[in-house]
Amino acid sequence: MRITSVTACCVTLLIPALTFAGEEKPVALSAVPELVVKTVHERMDDVTLLSANTETEADGEFVYELQGRMKDGRKVEFDIYESGKVQEIEIEFDADMVPGAVVKAIERKLPGFKPVFIEASHSKSMKVTGYEFVGNLGQQQIDIEVSADGRNVVVADR
Repeated sequence: MRITSVTACCVTLLIPALTFAGEEKPVALSAVPELVVKTVHERMDDVTLLSANTETEADGEFVYELQGRMKDGRKVEFDIYESGKVQEIEIEFDADMVPGAVVKAIERKLPGFKPVFIEASHSKSMKVTGYEFVGNLGQQQIDIEVSADGRNVVVADR
C-alpha cells in the first residue's frame, strides 16, 4: 500500500512536469524579472534585447530565454533561471570563427555539408562548450551538434 501511495505521488508530480517540458511560451520583455535582465547585461553590456520566452525544462526547472543582437549584429540568446543563474549563452558565429578541428571533424563525418547558420554555446564563464550548425547535405536540411574540440559530431535533426 505504501509503495502504491508513493508511486501515485510521483506520477502526480511528474506528469505535469513532463507535459510542459520543453514548451516555450512567449513573454513580454517587461515581464522578465529584473534579476534575469541584470544577469544578461552583466555578461554582455552591449546587447539589445528583442524578445523573450519561458521554458520549463524536463527536470521542472523554469528558464527565461532572452533573444537579442550584439553590437556587431550577431544574434545571441541567454537561457537564465529565475534565480539569475546562467544555464547557457548561444551566440551566432561566422564560419571563419569556427576552429579548424571542428571544421575538419564535420568534413570527415558529413562530406559536402554546407552550413547556413552557426551558433556557439557558451558556459556562464563564456567558454565555448559546443557548436550547433544548421545547413544542407545534398537536398536535405539538417542540424548538427559538435563538441568544442570536434571529437563528437551528432546529427541532431533531419
